[in-house]
Amino acid sequence: MELVDIFIIGAGPAGSISAAKLVQEGFSVKVVDRLKFPRFVIGESLLPRCNELLDDANMLECIQKADFQLKGGAIFESEYDDYTALDFSKNMGQKWGSSFQVKREKFDKLLIDDAQTKGCDVEYETEVIAYDENENIITVKNLDGREKRYKAKKVLDASGYGRVLPRLLNLEAESSLALRRAVFARVDNDVRPTDETNGYIIISVVGNNDAWMWNIPFSDGTTSVGIVCTEKYFNSFGMSDEEFWEHTVYAYPPTAKRYKNSKRTVDVGSIVGYSSAVTKLFAQNYILTGNASEFLDPVFSSGVTLALESGSKAAELVARELKGEAVDYQVEYEDYMMMGINVFRDYVDAWYDGTLQTIIFSDKANAGITKKIVSILSGYVWDEKNSFVTSSRLALKTTYEILK
Repeated sequence: MELVDIFIIGAGPAGSISAAKLVQEGFSVKVVDRLKFPRFVIGESLLPRCNELLDDANMLECIQKADFQLKGGAIFESEYDDYTALDFSKNMGQKWGSSFQVKREKFDKLLIDDAQTKGCDVEYETEVIAYDENENIITVKNLDGREKRYKAKKVLDASGYGRVLPRLLNLEAESSLALRRAVFARVDNDVRPTDETNGYIIISVVGNNDAWMWNIPFSDGTTSVGIVCTEKYFNSFGMSDEEFWEHTVYAYPPTAKRYKNSKRTVDVGSIVGYSSAVTKLFAQNYILTGNASEFLDPVFSSGVTLALESGSKAAELVARELKGEAVDYQVEYEDYMMMGINVFRDYVDAWYDGTLQTIIFSDKANAGITKKIVSILSGYVWDEKNSFVTSSRLALKTTYEILK
């Protein structure tokens, strides 16, 4: 059995930032992932808050050097000529007013390679098959079937959609969000804006809020195009994922024009029922981070932001604890993370019930309201100077009533 200070399950963004911060604090860190990197994963649009977190972990430089597409904001459109472009730099004074559009296979590999360069031990194609919570012993199995055990001072689960500890410890909880499907692919040769909005993510509302599409441009000329809708709406077409993607993308006027000369470069993929929750985020010997804790919805690109935020915060608290400080994980981790998660959840709910769309598309919103919304959509959902954070539901409801 091998002894290690911190054992991390998963080499995605949450695991990478945790590992990088902890090894820089002088701790021994073991990271395992059941897949071989690079690997494809959805969730390609970052928020400005990500830059701040990566910078704090001394990891931003490798991303800035990677020639990713600069993301300066977000465009919202509908087929009824609604259009709003939000510039992330017009926020409430936060340092970062832009981020990147990234192919996750490259982005995630860069991050874990950077963490490995800083000193963490990374092992791929290694699956966690058992966990003794009381003794904090993790059993793993590699490709050839060999098993190995590790005893850690702390275990961080950053396993993403794999949700290793929630499964092993029966921590799964039902999400409060509706069952939805995301159907996605990548295309080449799209028609892009030629002004300062080149590089913005484009969020397209389909029909009478029946579905929405993401359009994420990459620096190599390809674009990620995904459709999100309820299972009921998807099933009403009686189509396969591929047929539904082709039909929706080329029947919707704005995207039909945008992709008129485009061809798919990958097969159509899908994820059903992606929203998830857990009964608790920590115990004495472990912490859940990233999608292993909660995943809401892709509409505001919050996934990587929450992964980096939770991974960063978990690493800070673990470092303090292992150095002998008293840490209140309930207040400093779970309550903190749930504050941001709940703000994002309120905005997801407001998106799907039409409240937020009315606000975004309104030409009556003043600069003060717009700055607050921009800060939220930039990932600054812990900024208590923003009333749209501290009283998210009330602020949305009041603003909607004024602007409708």
